[in-house]
Amino acid sequence: MLKYLLAGGLSAGVSAPLLAQQQPRAPRPTGAQPPDPAGVQRIQSEEPGQKRPETQPVVVNPQELERVLLDWEKKTAHITKLRGEHQQFEYDSVFLVEKRAIGSFWFQSPDKGRIDFNINQQPQLVDPPEKPRKKSPSGEQYRVEAASPKIWSCDGTMVLSVDVSDKTYDKLEIPPHQRGENIIDGPLPFLFGMKADKLKERYQMSLGSQHNPPRTKDVRGTYHIVAMPLKIDDAREWSRAEVLLDATYCVPKAIRLIDPAQTRETVYTFDMSTMKPNEKLPWIPNPFSPPLLGYKPVLTATKELDPRQRSSGILPVGRDN
Repeated sequence: MLKYLLAGGLSAGVSAPLLAQQQPRAPRPTGAQPPDPAGVQRIQSEEPGQKRPETQPVVVNPQELERVLLDWEKKTAHITKLRGEHQQFEYDSVFLVEKRAIGSFWFQSPDKGRIDFNINQQPQLVDPPEKPRKKSPSGEQYRVEAASPKIWSCDGTMVLSVDVSDKTYDKLEIPPHQRGENIIDGPLPFLFGMKADKLKERYQMSLGSQHNPPRTKDVRGTYHIVAMPLKIDDAREWSRAEVLLDATYCVPKAIRLIDPAQTRETVYTFDMSTMKPNEKLPWIPNPFSPPLLGYKPVLTATKELDPRQRSSGILPVGRDN
């Protein structure tokens, strides 16, 4: 759970620096506005477990999916460093609770990352016009709450999960053979820039009905990618992932995850105007070593792959494990 949320939150904005790197005449990320806010709202509107036309996969030419995956790979290949801000919305369809969080994230290639939830910022709990409170299929409104303040951080050798309210933390040591670039073997690695061929090995992928690539150079489009996990480790964490990308630069605008029971939905949105790509100066203080003075350890462990993962076990789609 920790690794997939960390990956989902941190790396969703990894391709934003291409606005500055690969397209020098385009606006820098720090001055751009998030494109197509309506698309972000649509990806948040679906009830877990329900089938709605706007987010279902569509029949596409296989060459188009291949082109999109290769474009995504190419445009995320040169990212080494990124920080910015995010919002998280978690919907529980059993208890009709919506938890909101805002925070900051940091990413440094190949294996460092951190994401904060409600540490220095607080979410808006009233119902703003652009984000009305979610309703159940019967019309009952969800109860809106602020998520508990948390920090998730990885320094390449250790993963920390810090509960700020309780002043406790869990520490997970990463085995040497999984450090460095091998971090892409964790959940949701395609957001860290995995190659298209490896993506297709791990996920059953399609394009969603919001897929609308630009027809001309002057028109911004959207890539809507839908992924279903094939590997056991991924399938334990989520049953479906959707990503909305700005097609011009492959900048993720929103990520949506559905849990295996299809009762919990987690949505991340990212503001491109806050992203700072490939900064040359070091980050001071080091964000990947959060201060733990006064905090008590709850769990300390070493993460090892289970035997099925060591043998590259694959979980066929639609089959229970």
